[in-house]
Amino acid sequence: MNQVAQSLPDSPPSFGDTKCSDNDSSDRHREQISESSLVRKSISEIDDSRTGLKRHDSSATENDGHLRDHKRQKNLNFEPVSTTNSELEHGFRTSSNTICAFCQSSTISEVTGPMLHYSHEKLVVGDEAAVSNAIPVHRICIDWAPQVYFVGEAVKKLKAEVARGAKLKCSKCGLKGAALGCFVKSCRRSYHVTCAIGISKCRWDRENFLLLCPAHCSVKFPSEKPNSENPKIRPLSNSWVASNGAKEWILCPSGLSSEEKLLLIKFAKMNGGTVSKIWRPDVTHVIAAVDEDGAYVRTLKTCMAILAGRWILKIDWVKACMEAMHHVDEEPYEVSLDNYGCHDGPKTGRLRALNKDPKLFNGLSFYFAGDFVLDRQEDLEDLIIAAGGTVFDSTEEALEQSSLGQAASRMLVVYNLDPQEGCKLGEEVSILWQRSNEAQDIAATIGSQIIGHTWLLESIARCELQPLVC
Repeated sequence: MNQVAQSLPDSPPSFGDTKCSDNDSSDRHREQISESSLVRKSISEIDDSRTGLKRHDSSATENDGHLRDHKRQKNLNFEPVSTTNSELEHGFRTSSNTICAFCQSSTISEVTGPMLHYSHEKLVVGDEAAVSNAIPVHRICIDWAPQVYFVGEAVKKLKAEVARGAKLKCSKCGLKGAALGCFVKSCRRSYHVTCAIGISKCRWDRENFLLLCPAHCSVKFPSEKPNSENPKIRPLSNSWVASNGAKEWILCPSGLSSEEKLLLIKFAKMNGGTVSKIWRPDVTHVIAAVDEDGAYVRTLKTCMAILAGRWILKIDWVKACMEAMHHVDEEPYEVSLDNYGCHDGPKTGRLRALNKDPKLFNGLSFYFAGDFVLDRQEDLEDLIIAAGGTVFDSTEEALEQSSLGQAASRMLVVYNLDPQEGCKLGEEVSILWQRSNEAQDIAATIGSQIIGHTWLLESIARCELQPLVC
């Protein structure tokens, strides 16, 4: 049976956690959209909720402040409040025909910092910087791109942020690429950071990478409001040390309500732990929302936790610990069923990690064929890499590997099973057939098999490779 015909009725949509807000109500709204279990949820509508394409502001906002935990910590070499146009232009030089993907300028100055080039999430120089897929950006432009963050030396969401910024015009110069929006949610002004620097009435929060436009310069940043300082982190007392001996808990919410998130923050204050609103490799516990049937919503966070062998627990564990005033064993509160009917993935993943078993996709290589929404593909690629797999970025690279005679039988061509927005059922089936045929042609060239992208998610959710449907 063809995989399209088999997968269409039950294919789950792509999922996604955005970089989360400092405000719980807007977090909840976004998670309800991006972590929806509706099978026919439009991928582009989900994507808009993640990246803010439906409104022009693209910074953290009064109700939508982006966490900057993973922004590169550095002492920026400019003072936005006092910098003038003449200072911006002083001592500039032009990078030979290299234009920043955000501000659309090749000008380099002390304010902009150097022109950097990123390829495959890494900073590249020399010949690697000259390749067609390298993204050129000023240092200041990437630092102030709202949805870009760093994990170690790897840059995340840069391609998706460039694509989003390309839809937004700068309120000063009129050119596109204006990824930095006013902090006030209702404001539709967006800027290139280099343009905003020249506006004397703009106000800046350099620590949290936030901007207020002249019309809203009297609004307070979160850091300026009373009781805005984060509590000091205390080491875990003996009563809070987990059974695995973790010295510090890193707690990550997934799909929680505003009240549950506040409870989690209060819990972290009690035990000296940290709440991380985005997935990071050192997360120790993911606290997941469950429905009336006890099923948790499958998200990027829960998938990453399964692959890393981390606890995925109900909020009831937090409540039990707070009531007991000491660590309570996690196992009775571990989730099992997800909202697509997969059982025991979290426990299986945790036991695999404890036994130091090979990673789930160890020895597998993947090539993405056809049309994927950019940040959805990046999420899937991140999951593959976390699971020990390899991603090929071009058919040439895949062909080169297949010619070695070793990788072909372990290579899978991935195509998109998400329906396009607004298409009717008959059109949807036709589109999926076309995607399947295109993937099949590529697979035939390199001697591999094809899979729908949901095969990746189902395998991860069960922590077991699923059968390949021909």
